[in-house]
Amino acid sequence: MSLPDGRVSSGVADLDTVLGGVIPGDNVVWVADDPVVATRLEDSFLASAGRAGLPRAYVTTSTRPDLVAGRVGPGVLVLDARPRQSHAAADVLEQALMEVCAAPVPACVVIDGLDALARRWGPQRGLAFFSRVCPRMFDAGAIAYWRAPRRDLGAPFVDQVQKVTQCVLEVGRGWLRIVKAEGRPSTVQGLQLGLSVDDEGVHLDHERAVGRLGRGLELVRRQRSLSQADLARLAGVTASAISQAEAGRRGLSLDTLLTLSERLGVTIDELLGGVGGPGYMLARRDRTRSGGPHAALLDDPGTGLRAYLVTLAAGESGTPHVRHRGAEMVLVAGGLVQVRVADDTPVMRAGDALVATDAAIGGWRNLTMEPARLFWVLRD
Repeated sequence: MSLPDGRVSSGVADLDTVLGGVIPGDNVVWVADDPVVATRLEDSFLASAGRAGLPRAYVTTSTRPDLVAGRVGPGVLVLDARPRQSHAAADVLEQALMEVCAAPVPACVVIDGLDALARRWGPQRGLAFFSRVCPRMFDAGAIAYWRAPRRDLGAPFVDQVQKVTQCVLEVGRGWLRIVKAEGRPSTVQGLQLGLSVDDEGVHLDHERAVGRLGRGLELVRRQRSLSQADLARLAGVTASAISQAEAGRRGLSLDTLLTLSERLGVTIDELLGGVGGPGYMLARRDRTRSGGPHAALLDDPGTGLRAYLVTLAAGESGTPHVRHRGAEMVLVAGGLVQVRVADDTPVMRAGDALVATDAAIGGWRNLTMEPARLFWVLRD
């Protein structure tokens, strides 16, 4: 499939269809207990990155580097983070990763064992390492795959990781769940897809019913400020059953769903309606491309708002690249800018904002010999 500009293939075509590829800066945490499936996902990602000509690195925490190199093929830098090896220390490994990420194009990195690092360094130091390195790799525009088996790390560790990272994909026996995926539509969050692996690669199919149930249960429960234990009492089942249902690991009987429907005052359709969005939309700009004078920060009319970053060279003038009917705002981030709105040309300093409701903004001019920047926001 064709990916949006600047994005990179995940290595799984079906996943690219759902996510639109991976965005430079994405740290993708794979919560996968099956090492065979995790390895296939990692190797597919690196192979795809190699075909795209991107720099690649693999951090091995338990497998001999020569075996890794034989598996992933030439062109992949292998960092040996096994005990007592060259990159075993946290500070040494972090420095090496930052050197890989310094490439002018998105570097693609696999860290094959967050669990191994946490066992060796202790959970607190392992989590601190991730919480420090993940944002640095994000800022560098790299793409990282982190393997984080829930069985070995535990739910509290994985929950803390989820707060820091950009993407969390959980893999179970025959399914994949999109727990978190920043910069994608809210409808993607919580999707659970069937997963299969064969000689040709990893494949995903339509959303499973238990995935829809899990999303619906979570939404209804949060809307009513109920805990999983509260919902379990209403349903007449254990809290563990509700927890597993919300995670998409098991379903609930029709009798249980009917009981919940009656006691909560909702329909079965509502219980299967899916999780609503988090209440916000995060848009991420591809910093590997200049984007011209008008860099889109948020360019989806469906949200009701659009935002662009406008950069003006010394003395440069510019005009809006699209015609717009509706309210507009100019917020100067740096420099001294003269804005043309209707018949007026107010001069604005950094921090000044102008809102035009009945008059159109016709252009802007940098009045200084230093670069100027402004944000242009449209309400559709």
